[in-house]
Amino acid sequence: MENLFSPKLLESVGIDRLLHAIVKDKISEAVRDNIRVRPLCSSDHESYLQLLCELTDVGSVDNQEYIGGYSHTKYIVVSATFNQMMRCPDTYYILVLENISSNQIIAAATLVIERKFIHSCAKRGHIEDLVVCSEYRGNNFGKFLVEALVAIGKHRGCYKISLDCKDDKVRFYERIGFVRLNNVMYLRLDTQL
Repeated sequence: MENLFSPKLLESVGIDRLLHAIVKDKISEAVRDNIRVRPLCSSDHESYLQLLCELTDVGSVDNQEYIGGYSHTKYIVVSATFNQMMRCPDTYYILVLENISSNQIIAAATLVIERKFIHSCAKRGHIEDLVVCSEYRGNNFGKFLVEALVAIGKHRGCYKISLDCKDDKVRFYERIGFVRLNNVMYLRLDTQL
């Protein structure tokens, strides 16, 4: 089992104190003690992809396709992607909340750090793929993950952190401190194939 990034980073940013401060009024101490904050691991494929299905279309990925082997399906890319992310230090931070007793990932979010030439070769963070399992929503886990990724971004020297979200999520991010600015443009390439 390999971690996507070193768990020591989470200690450096005081992740346990942050979790306690944000969710203390929402969940009991017993529930909180059963939640572990950690980096995504190579063995998380089933639980992580199951959670991502609550966010978007993931497709079906069996263990053999995810772990390895030579398959020509598009899902073998998932296994390769984890290893490729690991080979890009200081770039990919996928943070998960795990229910310890069930080994289920109940929430996750990603910070991608982009290196820039502008602003004296600064770093910019992008938050992606925030998702909380439906049965755990309303407990400030989403807020915690965003604030934890912001803390990681600060620790890693990002000059700003941005994200894209649907209109109905704007208020959530504004309450955390994000501001609406400019427009986002995109071109879907997968629909043109």
